[in-house]
Amino acid sequence: MPTAPASSVRNTSDVQSTLARVLLTREVGQRIPTVQYLQQTVRAGTGTVMKALRALEANGAISLSSHGHQGTMLVSRDAGKLWNEAHLGNFALLMPPPGPVEQQGILDTVQSSLASQGVPVVVSALAGARRRLEEVYFERTDAVVVSAAAFARHQEDFPGLAAVVLGDSTFYSAGSLVVVERHGGHSAGRLRVGIDRASHDHQLLTETEFADLDVEFVDARFVTGPAAVLRGRVDAAIWHSMPTVISPQLAGLRVRSVSDATLDATRDVSRAVLVTRSLDAGASALIRDVTPASIAKAQSRLLRLAVDNEEDDASSRLS
Repeated sequence: MPTAPASSVRNTSDVQSTLARVLLTREVGQRIPTVQYLQQTVRAGTGTVMKALRALEANGAISLSSHGHQGTMLVSRDAGKLWNEAHLGNFALLMPPPGPVEQQGILDTVQSSLASQGVPVVVSALAGARRRLEEVYFERTDAVVVSAAAFARHQEDFPGLAAVVLGDSTFYSAGSLVVVERHGGHSAGRLRVGIDRASHDHQLLTETEFADLDVEFVDARFVTGPAAVLRGRVDAAIWHSMPTVISPQLAGLRVRSVSDATLDATRDVSRAVLVTRSLDAGASALIRDVTPASIAKAQSRLLRLAVDNEEDDASSRLS
């Protein structure tokens, strides 16, 4: 029986989807692969490939310009339309556990940016930067948010990951890292300090802040620092301040800022990065509009709202 021609192997829609994935790997101004190469890639004939390229141009996903023997150039592209044409589905974003205003600002910015490109975002949360990096490395999510310090610490273990730095004070805003302690000091003996060894950031911050003191480190989750102090499990713990129903101060705890020396020594802890796989050109293209300026704007707005809410709560308690 004669073999069917290559053009009959796949329909135009399937070819269009595959071509969209290929074109996501090309930057504006670059040559796209030759028609012969595309034929081999999508297993279709010349007519089907050309028809699929014209369809992508017609819907605004790409704009091409032919330059004879120099090839065909990609004049423009819409990453969101190419993503959807490639049938890549929702964009999966993995965040740290919810609560801090800074994380909400990053999330709002990513969702807004991708929504403008027509791509919905599915969000989940996971504690531990290393665990989040594993998820993107093993292709179980499209992007993750960690601190620049944590990314630098684990980068060698996960080759092929790329990070977009979102700016200073985007993972921890200025003044948000505090030490929560008991009023009146601690009981006799060594100072018991809570430390979250599953968090590179918390371990680094804690060991730096208390480096000159005689302390006993006690395992305690980062987010439960105030509760651990209140229950007497520890005498002090570094905490990322965030909106709570009852503030640590109202609960009777003393709150002070982490020292400037610690912040200077751990500067990358406060910088957020958005991490994707280097070879995942589609994800990288989609997050390109997530800039430090856009993150700073969203976080500044949310931080102002948080301060206003705290002032309103204080006024209502006094009235």
